[in-house]
Amino acid sequence: MTLAPSQVNMERTDPNQSWGFRLQGGVDFRERLSIKKVTPNTPAATVQLRPGDAIISIGGYDAQQLTHNQASQMIKSAGYMLQMTVDKGACSTIKPGGFGFKTKSSIIA
Repeated sequence: MTLAPSQVNMERTDPNQSWGFRLQGGVDFRERLSIKKVTPNTPAATVQLRPGDAIISIGGYDAQQLTHNQASQMIKSAGYMLQMTVDKGACSTIKPGGFGFKTKSSIIA
């Protein structure tokens, strides 16, 4: 049984505070955008994001055709609130170089 996509709403008190997750994938890497790692005691941990959650939308925009950098910039510029739709546990986390092509992940501030 698969879970329906869920909406997560993260808040932070300072726009310089990290959202607390590492992003991986993007169309430029031929991988779905997804969560690679979640830091404890951060907005991402509070809304129970987990490694392997696929990102379907960011702030209401379809994320499935975004490059890694486009998605990263959208998330970083979200201000005090970030809304995403995720497909819980839909992806595996990528080990760098594990599939014979270049992968990228970035810490989201």
